[in-house]
Amino acid sequence: MQKKILIVEDEASIADALLGRLRARGYAPTHASDAETALAAFDAERPDLVVASLTLPQDGGRRACREIRRRPLGALVPILFLGTGREDVRTVGEAIAAGADHFFIKPHGVGDLVAKVTTYIGPGEDDSAEQDATTAGAPEPDAPAASGGALPGDLAATWPQGLPALLAAENTTSETTPPEARGDAYAWSFGEEEPAQLAPAEPGAAPHPPTLDERPGAGFRPPLAPGEDPDAIWDQVLRPGRASPLAERGIGELLAAAASARMVGRVEVASGGVLRRVFLEDGHPVFADSSAAREDLAAHLQGEGLVARAALDRARERAAQVGGTPEELLIEAGYLDPEAVYRALRDHVVARVLSLFALEAGEAVVVRGGPKPLDPVDLGMHPGRLVLDGVRRKYGRLRLYRAFGTASAVPRPRPGEVAPAGLALRPDEEAVWKATDGHRSVVEIARAARVNEVDALAILYGLSMLDLIDAPTGRRRGLLPSLDPDAVARAGAPRTADQMPGFAELVGAKLAEVRSADYFQVLGVPHGATGSEIRASWEALKRRFDPHRVRREGPLWHQVVEIAAVVDDAHTLLSSDRLRGRYEQALGG
Repeated sequence: MQKKILIVEDEASIADALLGRLRARGYAPTHASDAETALAAFDAERPDLVVASLTLPQDGGRRACREIRRRPLGALVPILFLGTGREDVRTVGEAIAAGADHFFIKPHGVGDLVAKVTTYIGPGEDDSAEQDATTAGAPEPDAPAASGGALPGDLAATWPQGLPALLAAENTTSETTPPEARGDAYAWSFGEEEPAQLAPAEPGAAPHPPTLDERPGAGFRPPLAPGEDPDAIWDQVLRPGRASPLAERGIGELLAAAASARMVGRVEVASGGVLRRVFLEDGHPVFADSSAAREDLAAHLQGEGLVARAALDRARERAAQVGGTPEELLIEAGYLDPEAVYRALRDHVVARVLSLFALEAGEAVVVRGGPKPLDPVDLGMHPGRLVLDGVRRKYGRLRLYRAFGTASAVPRPRPGEVAPAGLALRPDEEAVWKATDGHRSVVEIARAARVNEVDALAILYGLSMLDLIDAPTGRRRGLLPSLDPDAVARAGAPRTADQMPGFAELVGAKLAEVRSADYFQVLGVPHGATGSEIRASWEALKRRFDPHRVRREGPLWHQVVEIAAVVDDAHTLLSSDRLRGRYEQALGG
């Protein structure tokens, strides 16, 4: 049976686009142009999902949402808002507060809305319908396409001619994939099932999704303080549905608390006009996405060299027209292998989660439950590993002073505490942890562990969030204190770098280099440099061009941010033997 969708929209062009695209995906949509008609249709049709426009006269979209929620069935039906961004509801958080489940901008977000319908109600037809279609002589889902590089269905008639020719030159055969088996821009995406299977099933038994116990590091659960109520983590730290300013509580504290609470849901971070989300299953991050095109999976695939930039640009352009995603269209055309894309998805998720640690402005909201990724990614690492790596890579000296304490602070050990299985502390992290005896200051711990002061601060802050040590002030995942200028001055905090003589000239010269030189020249290492040499050069450049040590209102801040980003990219690429080899081949060509 086809699943029903009620569209409440008074703009004919938007309504027609939604009706056509949803029918093409196997759904049975109906249309109402006002709230009263929509409520009557809801009672008569009992739809599986509702799309409500916020541009209806007299606030009809929100009124329809309120009335639907008062009905018994309405409490269970997903409602998606569609607006211009100029109404009272402009964000996902505001939509949730108004009783809906999500918010999309029109007209550009119509494609995203269609792609996300599967998130809430699954594919358009149930299994019996698929079996009937197969019995009636329909082609098998994995039947080869009629011609190499061609797109199935009505997409082939409208796809630009340039890209199929380019793709066909690389791939002479392709396979079509049913919509429910394909992914979308943000994850391969959301639904109710996990088709992966880690262990062979018993003869005759149905496949079962992997459990957390079958995953590496699955036993992670940071210990609670003696006598602490587990519900306090939800009430005091996670606070579902309530915005937490990133200036007060960083993403690391939320992820660590979510792991302790074995949270199922997501963390949404709004910063700089971009919405980023991390989906969690039993406290483990299993997927991440972003509303910015430069941060989506397709951009990651292009950065990995799996798709040419020209092909991706054409795919993006066409995806915006037909409703879909660049990866979806490129996979359908046979240019991308679904297995290769899925393998790249893990690195993409890790990169997206780590990037959240760099955000200092904005808000984070925890959402319990809700849609789950259809293909969650087993990152193969302990959740605490992300916390430690994120702090170490993205925090600067002054930010660590505020979050944890200055170099003169004395952190305290937690007697008898052991690292949870699967955390896999690195040698320098192990040394810092063992050197924390309750008597040594941070700078003394750094000397004993033979690491620099900033690295020691970052490691100690990460360990405190994982409850392996106590912070100097005894804070455990509490709000960050305001920065005390006098305390920072007494600690000997350096002047901002842009106040130092000659720094502007240094930035200008390095900026010109990163815009024109290759990555070896950016890091100042030869082609045969070892991994240690690459890391040492990267660390030195990160200290020299640290955005956290430059005034945001100053003229050099954006330039230093650009330099730091390119230096990070160079380190990421040259640290990977595979990517480095591919890059050297490209330079040689």
